[in-house]
Parts: sequence; structure tokens; C-alpha cells
Amino acid sequence: MNTFSPSRTSLGALCVATLYITTLFIQPLHAQDNPLSDLRIYGYMQVLGYNQRTNNNISTPVGTISNTSERNTFSLQQMNLFLSKPLGERFSAFVNLEFSLSYASQRGWGSFSVEEAWANYNHSEALNVKAGLLLPTFNNLNELKNRTPLLPYLFRPFVYETSIASLLNAEDFLPERAYLQFYGSVPLGGLRLDYALHTGNSEKSYISNSNERLPQAAITGEDTSPFKATGGRIGLRNASETFKVGISGTYDRDNRRDTTFGGPLGMGRQEYLAPLGDVERFRVGADLSFSLGNFAFEGEYIGVFHNVTYPTNFRGTLDKTFYYGNLLYNFTDNFYAYVNYGYLKGDVITPTDPTANGLDAFGGGLGYRIIDGLVAKTQYQLLQTRASDAVRLNFIYFGLSVIF
Repeated sequence: MNTFSPSRTSLGALCVATLYITTLFIQPLHAQDNPLSDLRIYGYMQVLGYNQRTNNNISTPVGTISNTSERNTFSLQQMNLFLSKPLGERFSAFVNLEFSLSYASQRGWGSFSVEEAWANYNHSEALNVKAGLLLPTFNNLNELKNRTPLLPYLFRPFVYETSIASLLNAEDFLPERAYLQFYGSVPLGGLRLDYALHTGNSEKSYISNSNERLPQAAITGEDTSPFKATGGRIGLRNASETFKVGISGTYDRDNRRDTTFGGPLGMGRQEYLAPLGDVERFRVGADLSFSLGNFAFEGEYIGVFHNVTYPTNFRGTLDKTFYYGNLLYNFTDNFYAYVNYGYLKGDVITPTDPTANGLDAFGGGLGYRIIDGLVAKTQYQLLQTRASDAVRLNFIYFGLSVIF
């Protein structure tokens, strides 16, 4: 009587088939248990090239000295890498890694920063809580400034432009970091009322760092002051978000314990002011944005005020002012053009200095949305000292903004 005796080849094939079928069944279970299965990784980047022409006119007792310089350069202006992940039904986490100015640590180029790393609790539309390192809500652009492909321009309004961080201390105008924020929105007639309240460390000059001698028992990145910064925003918007208006405010301290250097933009000036201590500082902001047909407008104001007693012989002020407006027209769904104006006035240490009246910024540009997530942009920007021809800078930018 003949009996069936499977060969080794048949047994091997049977085992492979069984393993394959089993894998098909268990793979979904593994995917559900995989903690990275719902991790979303995406980012924004902006690359550009520009021409800069600078004219300086310096008045001296024997006349005016003028000089002109010009340069051309390419740069990875900024790249932000985002990681987001839901953590159950009501919780989520978010991380924002920012690389600026062609960052390369080995070459000493640019900078890298963990801009955000927070967890969020969503109780309802009316109440959300963020805890961790975050960009606090202040005016309209503070939370959007690193979303470069969503902005029409290449050179952002003064206080939001990271490429001039070495010239302008944006923290004097903006709350750059917070660690706890309550926010939400509630219906109000046909509109929605938005609110945000946040708190965090004092300004960065109070934060210990490895480049300076650390205070006793201090660790780098920690606030060495007894003060904390607080602030928030309250605003109105419509359901389609074609209209948005709000007011913002913060309260913190301006570190003036040491002799202070520099003027409005720190442009190489070495003016001195006697130490004033820990100066109370109030920032007040207002923002307005709306679209009407093919037109879109956005604008902001920031006033910075100090509660301080100046030396009797001091004729300047620590108070600062910034405002800008941008008017855009969409010719088609893909092609747009815009014009803008901005003004910045920083510390006035010496009232007779050419920069004491502040800087005006005039500009405009074009943009073309090539495909979703890829925008070609060009921009002209003129920066000049108000009521003076002491400093005049012309920029012509060309660049690409990418969502990846």
C-alpha cells in the first residue's frame, strides 16, 4: 500500500506559506501597538538668494563721509522640522526644530534651536492647555513666523525676521518663549472670541548659559531671576477667518543690571547708559487681518514701555515702537503681488544719533504658487533711517518656500 510522504521541499513551502498567512493577520495588530504609527513628520523651508546694496553717510566736523558697498549671497534662510503625535483622545505632543542661515555646526554657520516641545490637553473649544516649551500667543504673527511657506514675503517684518537676529534683539519687542498657556474660543454672536494666557521665564539675559560664568548652583538654560513673564491675547474672528482682530499684552523685566551697549539695532555703536537694575517692562500689541475679494491685508502694532527712573542727565528712552502693514492682491489662485511698509524705533541712547528717529521699511513683491507646497517668491526691500540719509539698504530677494 502506497502512503504519502511529503518531501523536504514541500514541507519548506508549507512552512513559508503558513508564516506568510500568519503575518498577514498579525501585521495590523503590530501596527496598532507601534508607538510611531501615528507620528507625523513634516516641515517648512525657505531658500533664497539676494543682492544687498548699502549706502552710509556719516557726518563729521569736516564734512560728510559716504561709502557704498554691495554683496550677493545664497542662503538656506530657515528650515523647520515638525513632529506631532496624538496621545490618546484629548492629548497630543508637538516638537519644532529650527535651523537657520545654512546651519552647519562644524563650519560655524547659522544656528539650531528647539523652538517648541510641548504637550497639549484639549478639554473643549473653550479650554485648551499647552505645557512645555512653546511660542506664546502675541499678536498674529508670533506663532506663525516660522511657517515661511504660508507667508507671502521672504523678508518678514522687522521683529519676526530671524536673519537679522544679530542686529536686532527681537525679545525686546516679543515674548519669544513660554512654558504654560491656557487658550480657547467661545461663540459671541456671529463671531468667535479667542483668548490666551501664558507664563514663562524671564528674558534670555537672565537665563544661565555655558558661555558665561554660571551663578552658584545654576544649570544652563535655567532662569536665575526671581521674576516670571506673563501675558496674553484677546481677539475676535469670524467663522471663515477672513476677519481677525486682537489686542495683546505682556509684563516682565528688562535686564539693565549692567552697563548697556548699542543703539536701536546694535549696529556697531558703543554708547553707554548707567545700570538701571531690573526694569519693569510692558508690551502692548494690536493686530488686524482681513480679506475682501481678491485683496488681503494684515498689520500689527507693538509698543514697549518701561517703568524706570532715568539718570538726570539722560535724554533718551528705553521705550520702543514697531508697526507694519501688508496689502496683497491675488490675480489668480496661483499668482499674487503685495506692497508693505514697516517702522521700527528702538532704544534711544543718544538723541542726536542718526538712528534715533527709527528705521522705515518700504517694500513689495510677487509670488507664484507652482504646486501645492511650493511657492516661488521675489521681493524688494528698502530700509532707511527716518529723517536722515545716514543709512540706506536696498535688498532684492529671490527664493523658494517649500512644504515637505
